[in-house]
Amino acid sequence: MSCFFPVAESPQNHQSLFYANDLSQYSVLCDFDGTISEKDVTDTLLNHFGNEKCALFEQQWQEGIIGSRECMHQQIANMQASQAELDSVLAQIKIDPAFSEFISFAQSRNLNVHIVSDGLDYAIQSILKRYNLNFLPVFANRLLHNQQHGWALDFPYANDHCLKASGNCKCQHRRKLTGFQKIFYVGDGTSDFCVADKVDMVFAKDKLIDFCQQQRIAYYPIKNFGDVTAILPELLKAPTENSCLIPA
Repeated sequence: MSCFFPVAESPQNHQSLFYANDLSQYSVLCDFDGTISEKDVTDTLLNHFGNEKCALFEQQWQEGIIGSRECMHQQIANMQASQAELDSVLAQIKIDPAFSEFISFAQSRNLNVHIVSDGLDYAIQSILKRYNLNFLPVFANRLLHNQQHGWALDFPYANDHCLKASGNCKCQHRRKLTGFQKIFYVGDGTSDFCVADKVDMVFAKDKLIDFCQQQRIAYYPIKNFGDVTAILPELLKAPTENSCLIPA
């Protein structure tokens, strides 16, 4: 039986980031796949290295037969690649060109930025490192490797009571944030639905726009992080109204 080991760098202790302080009064939670990255990283890896079973698990997830945690657990277990092969694909994945500027803005305003993803920690860290952004705290599923061609997942941020049965319960992450005047969320897809109504304002792309409209959740539609950087200064000054903001 193969032994699997984490491939990402050991996570730092980010416990202090969950609490507001005199300098940091605002927090921004950011999804990664399709939000920071230009494409879904897990889907890209499965397209390259997954077998025919991966599509079956995806269908079962879409039909509500299994949750996203079980889906990803099974899909990653059916992926075959060396670490070098995996790295070669990750090296081709780009991030939103405006994200680096957003982080510079966040640092200038002492905004507390977390990446919360139902994706793969090693993949996210690897991509961010190319852009000198690997100092950002990442909360994601832990990718494991058997040092041959086998892969597995561990779920350090799972919650058995998660309504979406996600590998990384973003609602649980939100609940840990304490003392902040406002909490913002940037996302695009189904893994962001459950946390969207638990923050002060959502910056939404793609499926998350439709969800926020249907649920009348306060949101701004965005195309990229340039829009977030442009909108945030006013939101940091003014109270957020609990109404759905629909573009004219």
